[in-house]
Amino acid sequence: MIVRPAYACALALLPAPAAAASDPAQTFAAFAAVCADTRVDYPAVAAAADAGKWKPTEVRAATMEGVAVTDKISRDAKAGGADLTLFAWRGMKGAIQVSACTVRVGRSKAADLRERAQAWAGFAPQDADAKKATFRFTDDAGARKPLAKADYDAAAAGAGMEILTISADGQDAILDLLKIKK
Repeated sequence: MIVRPAYACALALLPAPAAAASDPAQTFAAFAAVCADTRVDYPAVAAAADAGKWKPTEVRAATMEGVAVTDKISRDAKAGGADLTLFAWRGMKGAIQVSACTVRVGRSKAADLRERAQAWAGFAPQDADAKKATFRFTDDAGARKPLAKADYDAAAAGAGMEILTISADGQDAILDLLKIKK
């Protein structure tokens, strides 16, 4: 094929095709399978990641200040056209058990994942702005029960208090599920 110089210049001026956005249903389902459906139980998170063919990777991520971390894993996977990076850990702060499961979703809109999270949780986030949404809940006979601030201590002393945060980070989204149990 012969491309004439005038056409070559015109082709060079065309914008590059945009990278396809990820499928929020598939990416949230991947997060839910390893983090949410396991209720942030570290052995269950690790087993779900292994069963879901997440590949080991090295991630340097911060944990919660003051928590003595006893176990942590990091994994990579792909879902819904997005690169996913998992970082999960558990530890103790005195007598309080703390565990977290975080998935960074490449090329994803946090707002789309927020909608998926709200459908999954069954209630609206207690705190939300354009870049971040936070859902606080506890397990109530297998269902997620939203928590008011006055309920935090009782939830942590019972089934545990869970905090799901969806936030935007440039072109990526971060889904973070933290569990605190006394």
